[in-house]
Amino acid sequence: MRKFQKMLCLVLVAALMLGVMSACNGDKGDDEKIVIGAICPLTGEAALWGNVLVDTLKMLVDQTNEAGGILGRQIELKTYDNRDDAVETTNAARKAIENDKVVAFIGTEASATSIPLSEVCTEYGIPMITHIATNSKVTVSDSGEVRKYVFRSCLSDPQVGAIFGTYVAEEMDVKRIAAIYNIGSDYSIGVKNEFVKAFTAAGGTVSMELAYNTGDVDFRAQLSNLKDADDFDAIYLASSTYKEIGLIANQARALGLNQPLLCLNAMLAEDIFNIAGENIEGSTFISLSNVDSELVEQFKADFLAFNGCDCAENIAGDAYLAYDAYKMLTTAIEKAGKVDSEEICKALSEIKDLQGLTCKISVNAENHNTIRETPIYRIEDQEFVIVDMYTAKS
Repeated sequence: MRKFQKMLCLVLVAALMLGVMSACNGDKGDDEKIVIGAICPLTGEAALWGNVLVDTLKMLVDQTNEAGGILGRQIELKTYDNRDDAVETTNAARKAIENDKVVAFIGTEASATSIPLSEVCTEYGIPMITHIATNSKVTVSDSGEVRKYVFRSCLSDPQVGAIFGTYVAEEMDVKRIAAIYNIGSDYSIGVKNEFVKAFTAAGGTVSMELAYNTGDVDFRAQLSNLKDADDFDAIYLASSTYKEIGLIANQARALGLNQPLLCLNAMLAEDIFNIAGENIEGSTFISLSNVDSELVEQFKADFLAFNGCDCAENIAGDAYLAYDAYKMLTTAIEKAGKVDSEEICKALSEIKDLQGLTCKISVNAENHNTIRETPIYRIEDQEFVIVDMYTAKS
């Protein structure tokens, strides 16, 4: 009798340990919801971009659940306000994993907060997809090792820089540029450096680099320096906000600087025409997504019906890339066949020609970069016009 009781205890202990291991690995059982977390700023100056991520995911989760969920289970979205702060991001991520049983994250809206999130996800073995953080360190550590659990749906800084820097030098026949960047933004510094690297490698010359600080609205000191030098063919603006671009464009034209403006995805905002009007006519910029894709119209209609606003006005790129991140995650969960971190990450690394919202998406398993088509736009008659298309290298 004692031997039987001892054997029974061993069996129960083994079963308990198996359950604990299964829970740690992310598999919650067939009856429970699959909990996905979104960490982003929901208050403060950066809340515009955090809210568009959350609004997009809420809509997509509802659509998924109405269609029967994933693997026969419903999706639950948990959102966390990181106030655009690295420490808040880390704290929110730990709470999400330990208390709320989040099995995967989408976010954040910036590299400065996505890097700390990626470190927590690496520590706990939780999959993460950033939709808009372009810094290479999000998916690759300082030591050069790929972060096993971290992926992106957008392009990286080196990919964007390689495309746009080469395009400007070779296709626009621009020989010399002046660069203006935000010294308080890791993103601005990163994309500026990568652009300069590609532009000079293609034979271009950077005549001057001038910095401003986050929150600045008067750029006339920097622009006056450019006017005095007058030895460049175009002005490269490494800004992450269309408001900054609009203000710089207005002040540049007022000072008599009429060189073409070269910008980033932030220019893809209808409101920029209200700010700068004719002053941005002829500007060229690279976008992270093709807003003219055939599938976009239905998404815009759904977003308007669900959230009551037109995502195409100022937040289109963020919304479209958030859609792609969600599509990557749900596709990987379905392929894995269960909510298992290792299997989900394996499925993510094997994504090839997945139809996203604006193009097909593949993942480079070596560095977790996304291979996707990206357009070059020019502003003509107050319209965004695609002038070329490129597929990013790995």
